[in-house]
Amino acid sequence: MQSTGNPLRVYSLDDLPPEVVAVTFAKTSRSPQSFDEIARELTEETSSDFHEKWVVGYGHSSVAEHASLSIAIENISILGAKVVEGNRLSSFTEKSTRYQVMDPANHYTPPCFDRKAGEIYADSISRLYEAYADAYAKARTFCDSKYEGRAWRVLGVRPHSKACDAVRGLLPAAAKTNVGWTVNARSLRHAIVKMASHPLCEIRELGEELRKVGGERVPTLLRYASATPYLSGWEKRMRAALGSALPTGGLPEPGARLVEHDPEGEDAVLASLLFRATGRSYDELRETLRGVCGEAKRELLARALDRIGDHDAVVREFENTGYTFEIVVDFGAYRDIQRHRMSTQTQQLLGCDLGYTVPDDAREAGLADAMERALDRAAVAWRELVRVDAAHAQYAVPLAFRKRFLMRMNFREAYYFVRLRSRVEGHESYRRIARAIQREIEAVHPALGSLIPVGLVDDDQGAVAASVNERGAS
Repeated sequence: MQSTGNPLRVYSLDDLPPEVVAVTFAKTSRSPQSFDEIARELTEETSSDFHEKWVVGYGHSSVAEHASLSIAIENISILGAKVVEGNRLSSFTEKSTRYQVMDPANHYTPPCFDRKAGEIYADSISRLYEAYADAYAKARTFCDSKYEGRAWRVLGVRPHSKACDAVRGLLPAAAKTNVGWTVNARSLRHAIVKMASHPLCEIRELGEELRKVGGERVPTLLRYASATPYLSGWEKRMRAALGSALPTGGLPEPGARLVEHDPEGEDAVLASLLFRATGRSYDELRETLRGVCGEAKRELLARALDRIGDHDAVVREFENTGYTFEIVVDFGAYRDIQRHRMSTQTQQLLGCDLGYTVPDDAREAGLADAMERALDRAAVAWRELVRVDAAHAQYAVPLAFRKRFLMRMNFREAYYFVRLRSRVEGHESYRRIARAIQREIEAVHPALGSLIPVGLVDDDQGAVAASVNERGAS
């Protein structure tokens, strides 16, 4: 058959300044020219004028989404990195505590502490790093023995990673890390506004640096990124609105507890799947599903996942029901969980009041007593610092201490989360959270929950490894 119309063209505009790219894409809605023809007529000055009028003047901020930047942030604290990575419409890669032994000299010290608080802080951080170095050497010897052999390599488990995982809880949130960040100008401006309004001085300083660095690439789009009265002091205003302190609850156990869901969520997902496939109205489909038994619904849902591979995303219709979990997990594991930015996460301040978690490998290696002594000392120092500045006292909290947060996710994200975070090579803390999320979903939506793939439980790992070793030896 003879082809019609103009031929398909696909090409990159990465050689152009970001603001020029943004205008090039913006103008295609009203210009018959090709993108490269539009770009040839633009300069950085004319592009700036365009953004000044349409983005700044008229608020057409979507244009700024076409101007993207890749930003290197080095020597930011782990605590600060979590603030940065809380920006949803971005891509991040962070230095890993799993693959690198952290440098004890490279940590953040808040400038707001007075002399006495500063001494308490410095002593606590120093003691934590001493305990970390000693524990890592012993954990590495243990893990080299426990996780040696082809079987563990087949499962993706490495002794060095397991040793780092076992002792990373001794690292303070002040430990410095590096973050690579790819973001569009619209999201970057929003992030800088939040940072400029943030209670942590490290984050406010970072926001100013980002405004300067980003301004070299997208000067017009970041010109008016500054603190806002709405965000500045928001937490203090909310606490003041309570009028009196709320009662303190008991010490929560680590885990994920479902606190809110749609009882008819399975029907909502099924109706949307059938809506796409059949062409019938949504109301008609919901009415039809009221007469369908549970097993039949499960078969229909399973059909929608037929032939799905390990790296396939489930179709978007599975987003039509959601779950809110209250999660309690050590801060080290939270760092991995937080990366699931399609979820909505509601934070509390990091502290030591919820207790800490010592990994099983650390206990098996005989490190539990030494780690607990180090963590208990750190908690004493944190309580001294909280009286001075609760927000900045967070830097003194070791990664082993638990954090409580809300996590709202739709079923599609829950499926992906559990499938990824329950894998055998992952850290035991978030693997347990992933399995708990699957169980909680299955308890209220058995047809949906039973379809989520779950990795091996702890007891199964050794059995699988032994089996693989046996086959390899024979």
